[in-house]
Amino acid sequence: MLTSRIDTEPQRLDYLDSVRGIAAMMVVIYHFIGWNWPDYTKFHVASMVFNGADAVSFFFVLSGFVLSYKYFQSDKEIKMGNYIYKRILRLYPAFIFTIIVNYLYWNRALLLEGNCISVLKDMFLNNDQKLWEELAMVRLAHKFYIPGWTLGVEMVLSLVVPALVYLSRKNIKMIWWVIPMSIFIENHFSSFALHFVLGVMLAYYYPQIKEYNCSKSKYWKFRYLIALIVFLLFSVRHIRRIFPFGSTYDSVAEYLNIDMFHYTGIASALILLFIINNRPAQKILTNGLWLFLGKISYSVYLAHWLVVVHVMKYWDHYIAMFPNFYLGFLCLLLLVILITITCATLMYYFIEKPFINLAKRYRLFA
Repeated sequence: MLTSRIDTEPQRLDYLDSVRGIAAMMVVIYHFIGWNWPDYTKFHVASMVFNGADAVSFFFVLSGFVLSYKYFQSDKEIKMGNYIYKRILRLYPAFIFTIIVNYLYWNRALLLEGNCISVLKDMFLNNDQKLWEELAMVRLAHKFYIPGWTLGVEMVLSLVVPALVYLSRKNIKMIWWVIPMSIFIENHFSSFALHFVLGVMLAYYYPQIKEYNCSKSKYWKFRYLIALIVFLLFSVRHIRRIFPFGSTYDSVAEYLNIDMFHYTGIASALILLFIINNRPAQKILTNGLWLFLGKISYSVYLAHWLVVVHVMKYWDHYIAMFPNFYLGFLCLLLLVILITITCATLMYYFIEKPFINLAKRYRLFA
């Protein structure tokens, strides 16, 4: 039976929502520029700035932080029933809507020809196009909404967070041992387990990180070098595509089970650490525009794919409307961003928010 929710929550870190919104927009720009960029090398250089490919690493580290943060700010017990219930309400409604819309788009020819019955039969009876698997976030079932693989990872690994919180509360040293374990079990579990572990660790050490005075550290004089190293770590997958690391590195990395996403996960954790410690950055991120973008960030991530796919499908037609390629490229990018934000806003207020409110107002298990 549903019961009213009366628990008080720790203070929300709004500036982290803004960071998520910026990362979501990086994904939008990355998917756009990666589709029809005329020069392969220039694309990867541009991707080091608009690095949507590795924004997913940041999303996962941030998820580990956000999901565990409130449990380290209080002695609140984690009730798995309610925890799972909230995760389902947070992720699934907007995700299901997105998959259905994408499915209908890819079957639009049948619908326009009046074959609505065949489409409905496939949706609810035959499942010839494997729609059900995609709706259930089954691994590798991402035909209609390709970025959906990240949400399957998010759902599964978020269920591990309570165990990481429990271990941290018992003895934080256990989590330090989990870091190498998360790397070695990659082939049997996920490359992104490390990201959630790092996010939980940041949440555990949040009070110390927040109050630490970096300017008094002996490493302060190397801050610009450290910032460059973090940037390179975060962009390492694009750097490798421009300048291959060679067979020796590949052999060592394979032996140690090191994935490129491990580097971007570590870089993401360092970026998040910087933001938590840096009040001027937090002040900038609490600007109303960034906060709004953060609020609709999940819907931005969900909505952008179909917008980009449609523009790219009719690319030759659209680009021909402009006097030159680069003007058209810029205008179409801005149009994609505008349409994505509009659709994301509608999705947030009509789908996301009602279920978020439901999760806040009620809990499934007493």
